[in-house]
Amino acid sequence: MDSILWQKIISIIENNERFVLSSHINPDCDALGSELALAEQLRSLGKTVNIINTDPVAANYRFLDRKQRIQQYSEKRHSRIIKKAEVVIVLDASGGWERLGAVGKALAQAEAIKLCIDHHPDATDFVDVAVVDTEASATGELIYDLIMAMGGSLSNNIAQSLYAAIVTDTGSFRFPKTSPRTHRITAELLVAGADPMYIYRQIYEQNLLETIQLKGHIMASIRTAANGQIAYYGVSQNTLKQFDVKTSELDGVASLGQLIGGVRVTIYCMELPQERVKISLRSDGTVTINQIAFGYGGGGHPSAAGAIAEGHLAEVMAEIIAKVEHLLS
Repeated sequence: MDSILWQKIISIIENNERFVLSSHINPDCDALGSELALAEQLRSLGKTVNIINTDPVAANYRFLDRKQRIQQYSEKRHSRIIKKAEVVIVLDASGGWERLGAVGKALAQAEAIKLCIDHHPDATDFVDVAVVDTEASATGELIYDLIMAMGGSLSNNIAQSLYAAIVTDTGSFRFPKTSPRTHRITAELLVAGADPMYIYRQIYEQNLLETIQLKGHIMASIRTAANGQIAYYGVSQNTLKQFDVKTSELDGVASLGQLIGGVRVTIYCMELPQERVKISLRSDGTVTINQIAFGYGGGGHPSAAGAIAEGHLAEVMAEIIAKVEHLLS
């Protein structure tokens, strides 16, 4: 991205001292890697930085945060820090403060300058300044750009964090937004010390036995519709309790249906407490599915989107299947 677009944000960074970084609920590796890399860059400039998220770091991403810099939001512990912050930076989460969960409500009240850096095509009217590039494969790409535009250097930690962010959000470099530029950036991260085998093993090959068994159970429950063009499946709270698996450990489940030949759209629904359902939609790129997510107050990319709906698991699932069938017709 052209460094001129960064000048406004760089100027805000240079002229302030106290920063809070945050991201969406159940932060994925792109969110976490972007937070950690930007935080290290800001600290190298002598800034005071707090990373505060609503949800904890998933077990398979904890290797990125060995010093436990990422804090889980608590009103008691963080209200003073948020009040004193001069700049709040929201990463990988446009669309509104509600995307951030409980911490979002607190940050919305802060008197700080509010910034957003993201690659999702969602609204940014909730912040003062936003840099959004929907052509970027990951927010990690944009943080790399920002660090370079600031004349920063890539430490081993920054390289590991950004490589993990990009490798996960590109689906190991297979999703449509993976570009020659993506590979040029990751080449620089490798030069700076990112270790692809170590990162891959930590993210994808450190699952608990119960998690793998639950994924097997979910795979056995997959059904198809629309002559095999839709794959759909769900998981209930009871099933999660039965296998004793936390929702944060189910990364990648939303894409399982895409493993089936002929499937264009995958629908994955997870039951949440208080009669709500988390909807995850994936497309093979031939169908734009984020409009369905927008209809439920969610968002995302044309081929990967999500939302939270009110209702029971079976009812929400049936409703989404009908909407996708309508799209396909």
